[in-house]
Amino acid sequence: RHINMEIWGTGINNLPKNSPLRQCYKKQAWGIDMYNVLKNSKITLNNHIGIAGCFAGNMRLFEATGVGTLLITDWKKNLNDMFDTGREVVAYHTPEECVELIQYYLNNEKERNAIACAGQKRTLRDHTYYHRMQELIEIIRKYF
Repeated sequence: RHINMEIWGTGINNLPKNSPLRQCYKKQAWGIDMYNVLKNSKITLNNHIGIAGCFAGNMRLFEATGVGTLLITDWKKNLNDMFDTGREVVAYHTPEECVELIQYYLNNEKERNAIACAGQKRTLRDHTYYHRMQELIEIIRKYF
């Protein structure tokens, strides 16, 4: 209610009919359109699905940071294994803290851009498909 935002994706029909989030809904975006939405966003908000439990690792972490957008994501115990929280991404613990962080970074462009830039550098340095395939090769070698 207090933040001008756009919501892209699926799941809008799961929200109550009177949810204020319905007014923010745009549509689904896939492929290059999704990357353009992310790139043109000041902030991308991420929330892992329930099956993730207490571990971070969905694609949005790398998609948003990879295009150079500030990522605000739900805190998970392994998030600092992938990113320096507070320097490369921002993490929240509660919905209220999430709103506060969004408002703060919308009002602090220099900090927002610095974290987004650091997150992008980290992703392009450490979180590419090449890196993941090297890890997969090591796992496969271990069992063969």
